Amino acid sequence: MPSKPRSAATRKKKSNGILENRKNTGKVSKIKTKKVNLLKLYSEMNKLGNDAVDKEVIKRFKVIIDTCDEDITKKSLAFILKEPKSVIISDFSDSLQPYIKHYLFLNKRNKRIKKA
Repeated sequence: MPSKPRSAATRKKKSNGILENRKNTGKVSKIKTKKVNLLKLYSEMNKLGNDAVDKEVIKRFKVIIDTCDEDITKKSLAFILKEPKSVIISDFSDSLQPYIKHYLFLNKRNKRIKKA
């Protein structure tokens, strides 16, 4: 009896936005999805950072983005970028709060430098 072709042995199933490789062994490996909104915030922070401390915070933020499971919503990202003075930090997860605070600080400092 001929064996199954390789494509039939491995099937990909999409569930909850995560692609899963399913083989006959029953093991499931998750492929990471991109956190688009967090990456946009990361790039904005990268534009505003100008000293070594900022770069270190931004580097740690990138590590958090790669390891965390959740992403912020597009609406909350737009709110952070357009109206930073009225952002309520406690609405975000504990792991993201320090980095959002740092973005608000960078934004405030950048506006102060432009005025001077």
